[in-house]
Amino acid sequence: MDAQMDWNKLVKHLSDLALVDLQEDEIEPLLRDLEKIIKMINAVNELTVAEDIEPLYTTFFGDVNLRDDAEVGESTDIEKVCAVRERIENGYVKSPRTL
Repeated sequence: MDAQMDWNKLVKHLSDLALVDLQEDEIEPLLRDLEKIIKMINAVNELTVAEDIEPLYTTFFGDVNLRDDAEVGESTDIEKVCAVRERIENGYVKSPRTL
């Protein structure tokens, strides 16, 4: 990486901004990963692309089969939907913990 910049200090600053608790032993592996990412980005930036190629905004070139919008009536009251009142908290239905 660039010798003029203190990368450890930069990583610590970015982790503070992101509110990520980064331990001292995690900085060096992260710096190696960042260096690989920067090398890949630089490799992509060095590619030459013909000027007449249009940018690709989608990979889908077929017809889109969408349904017509329908007006929605009144929704069902959540208390009628939920048989167990204890599962409703602040207007939301609590689901069982899965993990």
